[in-house]
Order: sequence, then structure tokens, then C-alpha cells
Amino acid sequence: MITPEENYKIRIAEPKDSENVCDLVNSVYRGDNAKKGWTTEADLLEGIRIDINKVNEIISSENNVLLLITDQDKVIGSVHLEKKGSKCHLGMLSVDVNYQNRGIGRLLMDKSEEYAKTEFRCNKMEMKVIGQRKELIDYYLRRGYEITGEKEPFIVNSHFGAPKAAGLYFEYMVKIL
Repeated sequence: MITPEENYKIRIAEPKDSENVCDLVNSVYRGDNAKKGWTTEADLLEGIRIDINKVNEIISSENNVLLLITDQDKVIGSVHLEKKGSKCHLGMLSVDVNYQNRGIGRLLMDKSEEYAKTEFRCNKMEMKVIGQRKELIDYYLRRGYEITGEKEPFIVNSHFGAPKAAGLYFEYMVKIL
């Protein structure tokens, strides 16, 4: 868990952060390094999770924000929030595998929910999780999210990677803020 002596800071990503965010997200979700952490998709998908153009697009897009958590100047966590009317979509929650299991993901989730309520003025947080990621779904259930029953087929696109397994789908989850 996070201890008071640790000096983490949370801030909004700027264009100068794009490369660090891209590297972090790809290292957490894919490849050999990702297999050290519990949030990996490396067994389900290959290729990159996001490219720098998509990160730049998110940073510069209206109704989007990337929250970062840093340890000194190193980006160790990020999360993407997108305002969609009265709902906020949470995606790409990433914590450096060397910092996992310290409460950083929980802190990012708490700050995301706070931001969605106060800055975006949303009353619901939604997300979609690959349905085969049961440990991740269980984590979000423990954080107060509920499975909506809505499912969406996994569609291959240029910035999300290619499936290694057949039948991938997204499960929608929501939390009242």
C-alpha cells in the first residue's frame, strides 16, 4: 500500500508526456515485461496496445484527459477518462509492473472517479473489459463496479493489437458516482 513517505504526484498529461505514456501502457499490457504484472493481456493479444499518435489524440481531444501518477519525474501510472454526456468512460488504467500491488491503481481509480464527478460533472463511470480477463473484472467488482450484461465483440484496429485467441469480447461495467 502507499505509505505517507512516498512522494507520488497526480497530474494531467501534457503533449511532452506522450512518449512516456505510450511506453508505460505498452509495457503494462503487452510483451514479456507485461507478464511480470497481473494486468497483462500478452496471452490474449499481440502487438502494441497504443501508439503515440493515439496518445497525442487523447491528450489534445476535448472531453478527454489522461491522469498520470509520477514518482519524482517518472510516469508510473496513467488512466484515460472520456466524458460522454453524463457518463465518464474509464480506460487504459496502467501501473508500471514494478509498482503494482502498492495501492497505485486504487489511487488512480479514486482520483478518476473524483475527476469525473467534479470536473466532468458525470454521475456514472463506465468501462469495458475484455471478458476473458476474470481477475480484472473481479478487481473492478471489488471497487464497486457492476457488470451491465452488455457485451461487445472485440474489433481489431490499428492501435489496439491483434487477437491471439478466438472469441474475445468486451464486458461493460458501470459504477454510480
